[in-house]
Amino acid sequence: MIEIAEAASPVRSVRRALAILRAFRLCDRSLALGEIARRARLDKATARRLLVTLMAERLIEQNPDTKAYSLGLGVLELAAGLTPCDDLRQRAQPLLAAIAEDTGATAFLGVAHDDAALCIGRVDGDEAIQIRAWSIGGKMPLNCGAGPRVLMAWRPPAELARLLARPLEALTPFTPADADGLASALARIRERGWELGINDVVEGICSVGIPVRDRGGTVIAAISISGLPAHILADDKPRHLAILQRRARELELRLG
Repeated sequence: MIEIAEAASPVRSVRRALAILRAFRLCDRSLALGEIARRARLDKATARRLLVTLMAERLIEQNPDTKAYSLGLGVLELAAGLTPCDDLRQRAQPLLAAIAEDTGATAFLGVAHDDAALCIGRVDGDEAIQIRAWSIGGKMPLNCGAGPRVLMAWRPPAELARLLARPLEALTPFTPADADGLASALARIRERGWELGINDVVEGICSVGIPVRDRGGTVIAAISISGLPAHILADDKPRHLAILQRRARELELRLG
């Protein structure tokens, strides 16, 4: 009798297509073919063929004038299909809207996923300048921004040690990218229950983040806001912390 192996070998074309999608980073609006091929470690001909396929599936778009490529709306459709997050996202959405209305800032809901912070909820406030980084479905390094660092602070000890042992990405000169300094910062987050980020994702932008826990006390998400310092800070302290804490507790009650 012929037995079928339980674990099939990885399909090379799929891995290559994923490498192309992962070539796009948070700060990239678009990329040229050569840069995509370099980041994905592919030759240009292979990268071009895969890009054509991804364009047909609406995962990649191409600017007809510049010929540069960007992620397409199909990526957001895939992100919307993250069913384990559906209940959390749906219950959090009205609370994010309330936070955005009360603070005027952009409100986010993030979860830890694949060694990064994944945005699963976002509502823009009425500030004149809106934060364009970290759209729904977008990933942020766990050491960048108040919400992601909150998620990082409560990772299991073994996982946290592994994350701190890797090279840490810096989005600006103010991003905490030193392992020892970051470990101390994460300990302070666990002690006080919130985090403040200043200039560490985009210079001139601040953020405040707090944890969301399940009924067993495990941190499962982070709620955060981002905006200009004048809207986020008061005497160098987070001015909307009480609003975030109240809404986070409401979400925890809704989750049961």
